[in-house]
Amino acid sequence: MAHAEYLRQEGGDDLEVEHIKSDWRQMHLTGAERVMLEWVEKLTLTPSSCGQADVDGMRSAGWTDRDVLDIAQVCAYFNMRVRIVDGLGLEVDEWQIVRAKAGAENAAKLASERGVEMPSDPWNVR
Repeated sequence: MAHAEYLRQEGGDDLEVEHIKSDWRQMHLTGAERVMLEWVEKLTLTPSSCGQADVDGMRSAGWTDRDVLDIAQVCAYFNMRVRIVDGLGLEVDEWQIVRAKAGAENAAKLASERGVEMPSDPWNVR
């Protein structure tokens, strides 16, 4: 949940943030963005299965070598943070929950205005 909230903090569309939290595959993404998120998911869940073919796939999608390095570093940073927070049993602060709920409420309004459904709530924030 917290990672998607960073997007909201940086000015991301509240409805898109809710889609990311639910299932990024349901979002309207460019081909390059989809390839990037598939690789980041693989790097997160099964890093030992990543290899040169994945990097080549990123390049084929239009990502530069610098982009690939930056994406890998950001992915690794957030994975490290999650492991530290989870490993120490830390909890999400109340202000983060309040912000997430306010964003979800705005996302519901946007969904209604756009005539689309709200994504599911896998984190049980709403």
